[in-house]
Amino acid sequence: MNKANTFYEIQDAVAFNNPIDEKNEFYTDFSGFRKGFSEKKVFKYLNINPTTKECNSISQPLKLFLSGHRGTGKTTELLKLKNEIDETTCFFTVFCDLSDEELDVNNIDFIDIVILILEKLTETLKEREIDIPKANIEPFYDWYKQRISEINSQTDESASIEVEGKTGIDLFSLFSLVTKTKGKLSGSNSTKETIRTVFKNKFPDYRLKFNEFTLDIKKYLLDNHISKDLLFIIDGFEKIGSLEDRKKILIDNSNKFVEIKANMIITLPIELFSEVGRLKEFAKHISFPLITLDDESKERFKDFIYKRIDKNLFDNEQTVEKIISYGAGSPRETLKIISNAYIEANEEIIDLKSVKDTQKSISEEMIKYLNEKEILLLKEIKENKPIPFSPELATLLVKKIVLEYDDGLEKQINPILLDNENFTNLI
Repeated sequence: MNKANTFYEIQDAVAFNNPIDEKNEFYTDFSGFRKGFSEKKVFKYLNINPTTKECNSISQPLKLFLSGHRGTGKTTELLKLKNEIDETTCFFTVFCDLSDEELDVNNIDFIDIVILILEKLTETLKEREIDIPKANIEPFYDWYKQRISEINSQTDESASIEVEGKTGIDLFSLFSLVTKTKGKLSGSNSTKETIRTVFKNKFPDYRLKFNEFTLDIKKYLLDNHISKDLLFIIDGFEKIGSLEDRKKILIDNSNKFVEIKANMIITLPIELFSEVGRLKEFAKHISFPLITLDDESKERFKDFIYKRIDKNLFDNEQTVEKIISYGAGSPRETLKIISNAYIEANEEIIDLKSVKDTQKSISEEMIKYLNEKEILLLKEIKENKPIPFSPELATLLVKKIVLEYDDGLEKQINPILLDNENFTNLI
């Protein structure tokens, strides 16, 4: 991605599905503008001194859930966190993005994620040229190979997973076999269900073998002064197709996350925030709210925009301020508004009319499918009444009709709706 210096370069410059880290020229630091969130909290949970980056060991594997609206910048924050941790010897970090790994997010199972975690572990070790001894790999490889043989015996030969000979077993051999397994989990095929069934039936064995394997890796990393522990960062759960699947994987199968004895930071979709009470039995939780807009954060958003788009492609600064207001503290929504205004623009410039046309089309789409219960709830929010969690609120949060700030304590109606006369008449 490059900065847009001409009008027709805008669309690529505001691509909002491409997460970046602090090494990217588009990166903007919003630290301190999210009430209730501090990066220091994450470091403290990981037993890392936020100032010196020195670390102490964690006696029990940590499970940390990070929750917030989609588009708040969680992935960018996690990539930044990963880079900072990688500069220490505290953790060997493994980053897993469910939406970027060829898994079918519209048909996904907990087993798919377990296999993804293993693939990313072996891939990251391989990329960093960590030469794990064959003796540490072979027991797990042999067990995994037996499961593949079991799967192959239940599928057509044309759909089977190719298994290499035992000669020369190494990290790449395991990575290759796991990658082939994951490849069968995308799309619609009978092999997918067979893989899931076999690994579910053998999950008690799997987690024991996986835990032994990661313990051996951890010891090797420690003995060779590479890192003191392993940390998996698992992102992208909010992009799983249905609420039912998200809940099934993260809540109903939460005990399986516990059984995997590894440190994990997991993004929690905002509509599952009400389940935090159940998760607290085994996990910590940090809210990652939207950016609270004030004079200082609005100036930071201008930097965020001007890093991507030349100032001269807007008619004036008031138009940029209106975009920021409608973005409501969400970096992704801010980019979406610019992208839509680019399409709406009559001339080769983003002006106030194109922004207002964008606001109208987005808000009308939001209003279209509101039901009676949701409208009643929006009336209560407008009147600043205390709002208990409910399925209706979950839906409004997912659709970004209602936005949460300050660790979820403050709820607001999306400002893009409040400028719509039909909506204000409705509530």
